[in-house]
Amino acid sequence: MSQNSPDPGARVIDALSEVAEALVDGHTDTGAALFRMATIGVELLSAAAVGIMIVDPRGGFGVVAASDERARLVELLQTQTESGPCPQCIRTGEVVAVPDLAVDTERWPEFASIARDLGYRAILAVPMVLDGRTIGGLNVLYSQPTDFDQDDHRLSALLAALIVLELTQETGDQRADRLAERTLGLLNDRVHAGHATGFVAGTLDVSPARARGLLDDYSRLHAVPLRELARRITDGTLHPVELTDTIDTE
Repeated sequence: MSQNSPDPGARVIDALSEVAEALVDGHTDTGAALFRMATIGVELLSAAAVGIMIVDPRGGFGVVAASDERARLVELLQTQTESGPCPQCIRTGEVVAVPDLAVDTERWPEFASIARDLGYRAILAVPMVLDGRTIGGLNVLYSQPTDFDQDDHRLSALLAALIVLELTQETGDQRADRLAERTLGLLNDRVHAGHATGFVAGTLDVSPARARGLLDDYSRLHAVPLRELARRITDGTLHPVELTDTIDTE
């Protein structure tokens, strides 16, 4: 592996067990499951952060999950400019490895500069494929220059395949159409979650990362889909301070 771990075998087994649990736990909130898989991916791949991007049926790309706020900004930059390792891997259907953004500056100069400013130095972008068609990309971010080895490629490809399974837990000729419907729903949910995160952050005077963490914790503890929780926050049904009440009394 690219970075050392006291017990890499146990780490991989634990992470994959969590991914399997996320796939079979009978949830109804795909967005929350993808966020969980992104955070698990950080541990599985010994990475600094993980982001998940999918093809928007209306054109371009959309961010559906990121393990933290900095990673989300990196993903958004790529979707807005349609440039960077992840868009390239989606277009070509091939893995894009960038061992050092400080060296590889010519392909995406603006992206490379901003990603370095956000604290990232290496990226592994892996296509997510369904029925021979690339439907998205997994972006694995590292804070140090990284020489990616075979294990990095195999584990990231495995995680990408598991994410596709999460997105398409059905079979038959209609699953591509259902994926398009789910994609639009996920992107819409992401916008609502962003609004709720901003509102919670402003109301409680906390960072966006802390606000999103409170939303995710409340969603998990109360089995409330994130989309529904975001609606309650933005329409005033639930006051942001109630998120902290639940966490503090755990």
